[in-house]
Amino acid sequence: MRWSESIDMYCERTDPGLWSEPLNALTNLAFLVAAALLWRQAGRGAGRDMRVLTLLIAAVGLGSIAFHTIATRWAALLDIGFIAVFVLAFHQRFQVHALGRSNGAANLGVGVFVVLAGLFVVVIKQLPSLSQNDSESYLAPFLLLLVCARQAAPRWPVAARWLNRAAGLFVVSLVCRAIDQPLCDAWPAGTHLGWHLINAAMLYCCMRGLLAARPAATG
Repeated sequence: MRWSESIDMYCERTDPGLWSEPLNALTNLAFLVAAALLWRQAGRGAGRDMRVLTLLIAAVGLGSIAFHTIATRWAALLDIGFIAVFVLAFHQRFQVHALGRSNGAANLGVGVFVVLAGLFVVVIKQLPSLSQNDSESYLAPFLLLLVCARQAAPRWPVAARWLNRAAGLFVVSLVCRAIDQPLCDAWPAGTHLGWHLINAAMLYCCMRGLLAARPAATG
């Protein structure tokens, strides 16, 4: 496998050029906007971990910009990598802030999720009819988000509402990702740009939920 090999995964791309996916590239600026809003709204008392998570959202956008311009295997790994790091870091801090677990217990919870998510993806990939542009790989984080919303509800109802909003947005963004290729003939620009725009809003809601699930939170 050559890491510099070009990848053509989305409807908008028609050649290996840097600017073959202008819409898919530019819509990632929404992640930077979400990160900027969260940085401002979190305030000085947000804590280092909240700042790091906010910066990870910006990194998700930058990694995706790199992939949708350069479109190579190493850029794809960068794109996926930042998303994975955010999911795991968010889950770890959610357990600490919302559930009151120690860092060690939260780390164990993250490890359990990684194992279960891996098994889930292996099973799903055996069902070709459910595979659309590898979108099935994001079903595990979606289910995790639902679990987090349910866990937050008794003690942090405001946080649960934000997380439920995030879950609803996640459904719409997954649909945009999954139907990009099937609708190419009817819509040459593709629908992947919706994955970016809606996911930026989804991550914003996730972080608002996490910020609300803290002893110092005011809602």
